[in-house]
Amino acid sequence: MNSHCLIILSMMFPLHSISGQASSCNEGCSLTHTGRRIIAWPVDSNMKHTVPQMHVTSIESSNSEATIDLRSWRAHKNWHHRRHLRNAYMVLIVIGWGTFLPIGVIIARYFKKTPMLSKEWYSFHIIFQSIGYILGTIGWVTGMCLGNTSKQFANRTQRILSILVFTFLTVQMLAIFWQPKKEDEFRKWWQIYHRFLGYAVISLIIANIFVGINNQSQAEKLKLVYAVILGGLALIALALEIFRCFYRILNRSMELNSNMYTFP
Repeated sequence: MNSHCLIILSMMFPLHSISGQASSCNEGCSLTHTGRRIIAWPVDSNMKHTVPQMHVTSIESSNSEATIDLRSWRAHKNWHHRRHLRNAYMVLIVIGWGTFLPIGVIIARYFKKTPMLSKEWYSFHIIFQSIGYILGTIGWVTGMCLGNTSKQFANRTQRILSILVFTFLTVQMLAIFWQPKKEDEFRKWWQIYHRFLGYAVISLIIANIFVGINNQSQAEKLKLVYAVILGGLALIALALEIFRCFYRILNRSMELNSNMYTFP
């Protein structure tokens, strides 16, 4: 009877150790399948006489558990990626809509006749307007996608302003194909509409950029950069405007003097 008991116990003991090892392994595997953490520990060093023991948890020990929160790491990585995209789309809007488009307006106003006559003013005007429209639109689409995927990046005021800017800019770009000929009687009215709509769009662009900059991580730095760009363009436009007025006054005075000394 005793021999039979010993045989049965000897058969049960290895099975118990094997089941303990399997359950320990399954427990570790189940934790890795959660997607939240990876737990690694040496099994053999904690086995005494083929019986599973409690694993140590001291972080200094070589047998400690190492845990990495995968979801938190991925969320942190996605947040950094979205922040870089947010900065990139704002830079595109500042360069495209906020810089190239005003330069195109300056070219059309001051290089057409006076004070600086340029035969290629129309080509430069179209080039700067097209580049600014494309760059700004790419940035605007990126910003709209970020706003749709995350409420953190959504700004209702900026969204409304940017939609208005994009709509009016598209109308302005299409106006190239709607432009009447010089001898057409509607040419004058088209020029008035195109000019005032362009000035209105520039005002909306400036407001849209400053509203968008307020939501950036480096708002003060971006404000300073765009203020310097805007101030430089304003000084150039002011200098050209003063020179233009002076040029007109000089021409009128010369015409008056020529008329005074002209005899019938």
